[in-house]
Amino acid sequence: MAISGERDLVDEAALESGVSARLDLASLRRLAVGAYLAVLATYCIFVGIPLDRVGMTLWIVAGLSVLCIGRGWRAWRLTLLAWLPFEGVLLAYDYSYGFAGRFNGQLDVLGYPMQGATNALGMPLHSTFPIEADRWLFGGTLPGQWIQEHLRSDGPIGWIAVPVTLTYMSHFVVTPMVAVALWIWNRSRFLKWVRAVVSLAVVGLSTYLLFPMSPPWLAAEQGLIPGWTVLRANGDGFRFMGLRIAQDVLSDGQDRSNPVAAMPSLHMAFATLAVLFFWTSVRRSLRPLLLLYPAMMGFTLLYSGEHYAIDEIAGVLAALAVTTFWWWADRWWRRRRSAGEVPDGEGLLGASEGSGLVAQSGRGEAETVGAERD
Repeated sequence: MAISGERDLVDEAALESGVSARLDLASLRRLAVGAYLAVLATYCIFVGIPLDRVGMTLWIVAGLSVLCIGRGWRAWRLTLLAWLPFEGVLLAYDYSYGFAGRFNGQLDVLGYPMQGATNALGMPLHSTFPIEADRWLFGGTLPGQWIQEHLRSDGPIGWIAVPVTLTYMSHFVVTPMVAVALWIWNRSRFLKWVRAVVSLAVVGLSTYLLFPMSPPWLAAEQGLIPGWTVLRANGDGFRFMGLRIAQDVLSDGQDRSNPVAAMPSLHMAFATLAVLFFWTSVRRSLRPLLLLYPAMMGFTLLYSGEHYAIDEIAGVLAALAVTTFWWWADRWWRRRRSAGEVPDGEGLLGASEGSGLVAQSGRGEAETVGAERD
């Protein structure tokens, strides 16, 4: 009896020690998350939102690594194995994006390609086609030019520039933040989001190479749009708020980007993709609210002179095409799985389906579940 009692005391002490260790690690994790968010907020205020692919990847991996504290090396390793290839594909896309912006032929005084110049594949630049298309769609009026003429005066920048700039910049934040949230809470949905994002990026890059097209602000600079001069106004909101550093970061990014990647509008495409991805996940009564994001993005791109309406329509169609393709592929895979042709639980991309990095137990304490199911 004495020996049994001593064993019970030892087991109880070990249990208490293990619980205490877990609580200490949980406290350390919460402290680390708070420190990470404070450093990130300070960086964004004084330096700007990290919009370059490498910088954003480092911040994301650092944040997810903080969430892995106390969850074991396997959880951290799985995080790197999932995120680094994903970001690597997008980084390769970014470099290819620059390749698509190299042109031969006639250039303007600022070095931008003009109508008829050809890219590395020999494809000619289209500058007048979208002008004619928008005028045909809107009875002779260019909607972007009309919006700037009536809402963007020659005087001081108005308050409307603030939501326009914030909406424009959300393109660089929403896509990776959705991926982060899904990685934490729903691993199988994360994989579906990643494949949709990569597919849409490939569609966009392919079109940029095969059908290069000038945006409205560039066409106006080159004298192709008579009347009110369409300006590139996506950074007006930063100027209105006095955020000079943020404006400089945006301008630097634009200087290094492909200026004739207008067809389709990936800003519009990714905004639409986000709505389509979560459409069935929200209550019917809330679904109309989701449409506000692509609607505001569409207005933003016209107001800022970044895109024509025809570019935005193409972006919506691209997102619909990618979503439809993966819906059909999932349906085909489920039929194969129900027929016993593939093992249960194996996903379309070859990964097992499971929960995210974090799940909440009944006591509210975070536990590692996704890492054990991968």
